[in-house]
This record gives sequence, C-alpha cells and structure tokens, in this order.
Amino acid sequence: MAGTSAPERTAGQAGAAAPARARARSLGDLPPWAGGVIGAVVVLAVWSVVGLFFSSGGIVPTPWAVVQQLHENGFATYWDNISITTASAAQGWVWGNLVAIGIAVVVLLVPPLEGAANQVAVISYCIPLTAIGPIVLIVSPPGSRITSVFLAAMSVVFTSVVGCLLGLRAADPSALDVVRAYGGTKWTALVKVRLTAALPNVFAALKLAAPASFLGAVLGEYFGGVDSGLGIMIVAAQTNLQYAQIWGLALLSGAVAGAGYLLIGLVARVLTPWSATGARGGDL
Repeated sequence: MAGTSAPERTAGQAGAAAPARARARSLGDLPPWAGGVIGAVVVLAVWSVVGLFFSSGGIVPTPWAVVQQLHENGFATYWDNISITTASAAQGWVWGNLVAIGIAVVVLLVPPLEGAANQVAVISYCIPLTAIGPIVLIVSPPGSRITSVFLAAMSVVFTSVVGCLLGLRAADPSALDVVRAYGGTKWTALVKVRLTAALPNVFAALKLAAPASFLGAVLGEYFGGVDSGLGIMIVAAQTNLQYAQIWGLALLSGAVAGAGYLLIGLVARVLTPWSATGARGGDL
C-alpha cells in the first residue's frame, strides 16, 4: 500500500485492533463466578463421557447416578454425618491453630527458641497421618472422637505456624522503632503493631487450615473407633462396593471443605478490609 498515507495506515490499524479490544473487554466483563461455572460445566461434561465408558462396572458412575444415590439415601443421613465430622474438624481447627499461634508468638518473644519451634512445626507436617492415626486410636478411650480431632489439628499446625510467623514479621520497621523509642517492650510491639500487620497472613493461613482440618477429621474417622461420620460412611460404601455413594461422599467432603475455606475468607474480608488479601478472601 505504497500510496496510503501514514494517517490512513494508522486509522486502518486502529480499526483492525478495535474488534480485538472489544473481545478482550467482553471477556473481562464476565463476573468473577463465571470462570468457576464454566469449569464446573467442563468437568461434568468430561465426567459424563468417562462414566459412559465405565458404565458396565459402575466404577466411574455418571453424575446423574451419583445424584440419584444421594437422593435415595436421603438428606438426613448425610446431614447427620456431615455435622458430626464438621464438629470434629472445627475442634481440631481451633486447637491446631491455637498451638500454631502460640508457637509463632513464643518465637517472636524468645528468638532463641525459634529452632525448636520450627522443628515442632516441621515434625507435625512430616509425620504421615496414616502412621500416627492408629497409634492415637489405640490410646484413645473407646468410642471417643479424639483420633478425628487430633488428626484435624495435626493437619493445620505447620501451615498456620508459617502464616503466623510471616504475618507477625511483616510489621512496619518504623512503627516498631517508634514503640521501642517510647520504651515499649516486645509484648507492647506485638500487641500494638505486629498483630494488626499479621492479620492478612494469619487469615490466609486459617483459610488453608479449614479444608485441611476437615479432611484430617474424615481420615480420623476412616480408622474406625466411632460409629458415625463421613469417614465411616466411606468405609461402609467401600465394603459394599457402592461406587456411586463413594463418589458422592467424596464430592460432599470436598464441598464442605470448600465451604469452610469460603467462610474464613468472608470473615477475613470483613475484618481486614484494608488488605488486598482480605478483600479477595472470599473468592475461591
């Protein structure tokens, strides 16, 4: 296009780029939940196709077969067991996070203990739950849910320790200098400065701890010693080769764990509105 002037070429390029920009804007205008819905539809489609190939043995049931199985067993059956497992997970979540926060605070107030505290956190993370679960079950009173609560707590200690330490160390050095200049102690700096600065990272750790504690509680029930809970239902379904129910229980476990993550994220959004992490805390 030798005879075309520079302004005309520029206008032509702008006109060609306009549809691309329009498409980009249209994709960017999608609501935040659209990506999750599209992903869920794709997963269900792939699942349905795979289920058709394994329809004879029922090892991979179709989504409709799973929904039908859940309906046949009744809402009350699942709700009772979900509430029991959730209660154990909540207790483990509280105890595990209290231990983690305590370790982080001790490390800040008594720095020489950092090595020992880190070792405790790492050990809690490295010990396989499948190895320690039977030991806890043996020493627990018959019929108690100590194993489920203990494994739920073990599942969150390491993550919460790391998040709390990162948060407590994220305080503004100038603010800490002001506290020291006015004669404040390490405890004063912790209460007045570090705790506020730590909230976004602490809530990020608490969000990750929510699904971890629930799955730890399910694993604790899986070892036995109790007569209710999602873990017990999974064992019974495996024994009876009820594949659709196994898949349904797996989906329910994932849904409850995700709900816990979302709930803590919403709390973080309310309590830490100044933080970008807190503002996005409710998004999955």
